[in-house]
Amino acid sequence: MGRLKPGDKLQPESVLQTEFAVSRPTMREALRLLESESLISISRGKHGGARVSSIDLGSVASQVGVFLQLQGTTLPDLWFARTVIEPPAAALLAARGGAAVFDELQSNIDEAREAAKTDLARYADLSAMFSMLITRHCGNKTLNLLASLIYDIIRRQHEHVTERTRDKTSVDKLRQESLRRREQALALLRAGKAVEVERFWQVHLEQMRDLVLAAYEGPMTIDVLSSPARKMRPIAKVRRATKAA
Repeated sequence: MGRLKPGDKLQPESVLQTEFAVSRPTMREALRLLESESLISISRGKHGGARVSSIDLGSVASQVGVFLQLQGTTLPDLWFARTVIEPPAAALLAARGGAAVFDELQSNIDEAREAAKTDLARYADLSAMFSMLITRHCGNKTLNLLASLIYDIIRRQHEHVTERTRDKTSVDKLRQESLRRREQALALLRAGKAVEVERFWQVHLEQMRDLVLAAYEGPMTIDVLSSPARKMRPIAKVRRATKAA
């Protein structure tokens, strides 16, 4: 287990039959099942055969998102999951350190600050990515996997919330406060203050959840099937249209 890597070619069917002492139909059925689970790909021809496939986490995450939507999962439910996953990941990241990672987080904040002025769809995506960077670099594979499975849902909900609250001045102030808190979290990460940053990020997520949901207009059930980012016009155009009206 674990000896084969994506791209590795399996032995010919005849060799596998002998190794596992099974008939040809049984071996072909086994290979077919592996192919249906996207664990291998099979090509025909002189240089064909079965090769190990890399697991498409994006496809798995999409299925998770659709499943949660069909279950009627709500935004508060999603935010609670974040408070369980992200704060411990932040603590682990603080303990691990890593100047390159912290610089990447700073770049994310800087880009998000600029995007908040002109491109709210971009701002929404960068906000979700900040959390993803924390879990991606925390060193715990399980936390990273769990975060990855719900990342696309989080990203889409950031877009939905941004779209439905874009014209509210109070929400603009909320964005600036969120950016300031990300700067504070990054300072704690750089200082290696694991306990402090875990608690800080927990409180941040809880406060942002309450503020965002209070300003949110629309159904609370998550939606992973629509893409509000495609509908969002640049802020400058919205402002010109508002003045013209």
